[in-house]
Amino acid sequence: MAEKYSDQAENLMKAAVEDYVEVLKDVKSTDANLTIIRNIRINIQGKPRRLVDVADLKKTDDPHKLQLLVFNTDHIEVLSEQIDEVNFDYDVDGQFININVPDPTYKQLMEVVDDLNRKKNSAMGRLTKAKSEATTRARTAVENEFITQGVASAASRKCEEYYENYGNQISEMTMEKVKAILGNEYFEKYKSEELDPIV
Repeated sequence: MAEKYSDQAENLMKAAVEDYVEVLKDVKSTDANLTIIRNIRINIQGKPRRLVDVADLKKTDDPHKLQLLVFNTDHIEVLSEQIDEVNFDYDVDGQFININVPDPTYKQLMEVVDDLNRKKNSAMGRLTKAKSEATTRARTAVENEFITQGVASAASRKCEEYYENYGNQISEMTMEKVKAILGNEYFEKYKSEELDPIV
């Protein structure tokens, strides 16, 4: 009798990789400056407010431009003062504040990479869960005498192979994305400073 435990694990792992591909599309080096703007806090009538409470932040086609749609034009002056503090150039156009952002620094890009690594760890967690659920189900089936130990061992081996395969795919995609985020020069610095030496 062919076991189906590893098939389920493989399907779950494929789905995890496909979802991760979609997650990667949204991670960009421009997110570094976006974070600085998102972290702006202002006081309105003595109460601290987050940027999302008073404006809508949008990316533009130009990676060096961001746009704020301010909900209440009375808040433009207070927001302008905060943007001045982070040393970004901007111009006010009605309800919009158009912000010119510089190229992100290595430290800012590393924050994007750290966020990417958290997303990678989440995807790897899904792979681990798929593998462990399938092997646990196979072990329970042996205990209940639905399958033999040989079938359960085969399922476990297949699940481990799938985990290695899909885990490597996620790692390779992540490294390619890190390289795209950092660029060649910063990627070399990242490899020498951040990555553990591969033995």
